[in-house]
Amino acid sequence: MVRPARPPAARTVIASPGVMRATIAGVAVAAVAALVGCSRAQKPAPQPDFVLPTAAWSAPDRAAAIAAGEAVLRKHQCARCHAVDAIEPAARPLACNECHVFLKGLDPSSQDWAKLEKKYGRDVLVRYQHNIVHLEHVPDLTQIGTRVRADWIAAFLREPHDVRPLLGESMIRHAMTEPEVTTLARYFAAVARAPEPSATSQPAEAPPPAARIERGRELFKERACATCHELGNVDFGVSAADLAANKAATLAPNLRYVRDRTRRDVLVAWIMDPKKVTPAATMPALVTSIDEAEALRDFLLYADPRLEPQPPMPDVDPPKLLDRPVPYEEMKARTLGKVCVHCHMNDYEKDPGPGNRGGLGYAGVGLRMRTYETLVAGAADASGARYSVLVSRPGKTVPPIVEAMLRRKLEAPRDQIAPRADHELPHFPAGAPFGMPLGLPAMTDEEIAVLATWIAQGCVGPKAVTGQSGAFDGYLVPDGPIEKNQGCELRAPSSKRPDWAVETEKAGAASASEPPRKQ
Repeated sequence: MVRPARPPAARTVIASPGVMRATIAGVAVAAVAALVGCSRAQKPAPQPDFVLPTAAWSAPDRAAAIAAGEAVLRKHQCARCHAVDAIEPAARPLACNECHVFLKGLDPSSQDWAKLEKKYGRDVLVRYQHNIVHLEHVPDLTQIGTRVRADWIAAFLREPHDVRPLLGESMIRHAMTEPEVTTLARYFAAVARAPEPSATSQPAEAPPPAARIERGRELFKERACATCHELGNVDFGVSAADLAANKAATLAPNLRYVRDRTRRDVLVAWIMDPKKVTPAATMPALVTSIDEAEALRDFLLYADPRLEPQPPMPDVDPPKLLDRPVPYEEMKARTLGKVCVHCHMNDYEKDPGPGNRGGLGYAGVGLRMRTYETLVAGAADASGARYSVLVSRPGKTVPPIVEAMLRRKLEAPRDQIAPRADHELPHFPAGAPFGMPLGLPAMTDEEIAVLATWIAQGCVGPKAVTGQSGAFDGYLVPDGPIEKNQGCELRAPSSKRPDWAVETEKAGAASASEPPRKQ
């Protein structure tokens, strides 16, 4: 897959308020022509040259800030999910978003489908397409400092939270240090020639008259802004089901954050014509005058989002064990193989995974979940000593692998806020252990119960060999019984390799020196 071309930098001519208003009024004339001229086949009025306010960055300071930020972006592999300015995109399979979009978009009548079906079989492709439900849509971070305040970016990175109600995934719990957070916020400001994080606090202003806020609310409803956007829990007559059905709304942010998130010096310009501020914007221009844009701005800045209070922490008690046998094959298919394996792959795969060899700024813990043999080989603690993730640690009541899944439920009040269920955000203690899976919705109680029951029943291994001999990457990597095929205790892989692993490990070793595939 090829990422969209990077949009050119926005014009950065400093304009006085009067000039800005006149410029935006000119854009309004063009917007009116575009809105009413379609049915009359009229030629749209020429678009005026657009100007944006800028901050005074010296050339050396700006270059240094961009270079330092790019180093942080590369260290934490932000381009695995996001398009970010001039940062080189990750190649498959490191590009999580690109892989998912490619696989999900495969057409059974295409040559790509035919090629992959011949190699892997139709059932494998159908399984991939069925299971891919995340990382199809991710925010583009190119030039975000043009409209998003640098101080808000820094605050968000310190405590990530759900900004987009219809996006199932959320920003991961990253490993950035405080200096790296500041560096990255300055980077986005420097790229956009926007104010630095320390200079973006908003002065106190008297709120506009209630009648003006109400006018903005009427416009918000009249122009159908609520077909894509939430504003806290304000009801605009669009049901949560209709909102969720609108695919164009997937990346639409919750506008309760506008007052803290969006640069006020560009907010009216953004409402007037988003593409003039950010060429890659998908939001349409829906207002016909600067007065309408300003009324909408005032509504967004001063409307009551009608938030609920902080919810109580979710129940994280271990799920009730199932009263039936749970074989390894079921546990792998329904729990570990559903999500976990994608960050905990084998050493010889093109992407061993952040949870194995490291990535996304983390060092990795050597935990591999592709096969039963690697799962019972455990993970490494801070000292490098290995331990079983299937046996409760001293002072704990559940195994580490189950505990990590339960902790993800504690993060849901910040990371998974459903439409019409908005509330004040709770804080999480600094340095608190993060839950799994990173950035994705918590596993369901049933999925965790399947894993916990399999562990309670003695961690019995697979009964037969599965996969494709020689496959060293993905779902078809062979898995099978090992010499001691039962027990949750730590067991290192045998030096005498199982027959089902030999060809795959040879192929994996031969492939290890090949570069990642280009997009």
